[in-house]
Amino acid sequence: MVTMVYAGTMYFIFSDSDSDRFERLCNQALNLAVKPLQLDSVESQPNACIVLELKSCMTLLLDICEHLKAQKFQGLVYVLSEAFDKRQDTLIHKVLTSYGLDAYIVNGRESTAQALNWVCRHSTDSRQRSAKPDTCYDKELIEELVTSGKMTVYYQAQFQSDSLELVAFEALARLMHNGKLIPLNEVFDVIHERGLWAELTQSTLNNALKTHHQLFERYPEANLAINLSAKELSEDSFSRRFKDFMSEAPIAYPRLMFELTENELYSTRSSVARNLLLIKGKGARLSIDDYGTGLSNAARLTTAPFDEVKLDKSFIQNIHDISEHSFAKSTAEIARTLHMKTVAEGVEDQRTLDCIRELGIDQVQGFLLHKPQSFEQLMETDIRLT
Repeated sequence: MVTMVYAGTMYFIFSDSDSDRFERLCNQALNLAVKPLQLDSVESQPNACIVLELKSCMTLLLDICEHLKAQKFQGLVYVLSEAFDKRQDTLIHKVLTSYGLDAYIVNGRESTAQALNWVCRHSTDSRQRSAKPDTCYDKELIEELVTSGKMTVYYQAQFQSDSLELVAFEALARLMHNGKLIPLNEVFDVIHERGLWAELTQSTLNNALKTHHQLFERYPEANLAINLSAKELSEDSFSRRFKDFMSEAPIAYPRLMFELTENELYSTRSSVARNLLLIKGKGARLSIDDYGTGLSNAARLTTAPFDEVKLDKSFIQNIHDISEHSFAKSTAEIARTLHMKTVAEGVEDQRTLDCIRELGIDQVQGFLLHKPQSFEQLMETDIRLT
């Protein structure tokens, strides 16, 4: 299910067992106003969040769904489940989504408080993503920054999910203007509209390779991952430029991983496939980035010579929801069959890390373990966890 984002203004809560205990826990965990659920009052708060603790009342759930559908409720619905049988969670999720509700089934079996903390983080992130950035950047300025190479590279570490051993760094581009960093997520539309991905990729590659010797000397166990754009791969000149680059860059090719997003991979020309084989032929490795945001299926994982699949953070951050959990589990199983590594992006709390380990996903990346740092910061500190 595609997650829609809403600007919730309060939580309406309901428990069919111990309402006083549940309200007390909600007041402690949730960061907005909490009110007992009264279905008639939801009409005046169409974008609120509803949190339900249901242990036995399927009939009551249907009644709630009918009311919410009649009032055209557009907010988020969270159901804390204590079911040991996943089939019951699946049934609840199907009921909610059949009424057009944006629903999440959260595992409350181990700890209601932990489940509510996850609800708080998820709903808060949803409100923040729905808010428009305060800063609007001039398109001409962004194009000038990209084409003139006014950028820097930050690095985020990846770790083995079980042992937390350092395995790689991902090189992340950051534009620079007047001494300040401009996050790429705020200017994605401009970069895409102006066709600037190839220039941005080249600048990121050049910046990262200027310092890769020191990076590898400091962290000899780590590989380096760099994003490539499909536009660049589809250009006829890519083959020549890549060969020149690989001959000039004194790097052990197996330590280099090139990432290509899933959406780009399956929407471009056959020249992309040829150039992917060229990269593999040189000994470098390939990763499908943001897996799950495009046309995901098992067959597509076998159509290109990839070594790794990175699950998009939109799935990982919702992994306690039954649908996202099932998707991550099936992807990990398919990847193992194909002898591909799996990486979970966006791991931001211990509960999510525990779930990743349970699913058998190989590697993790996210703010829980390491926030992106500049090259200078990496040299000044030791970010190893083991």
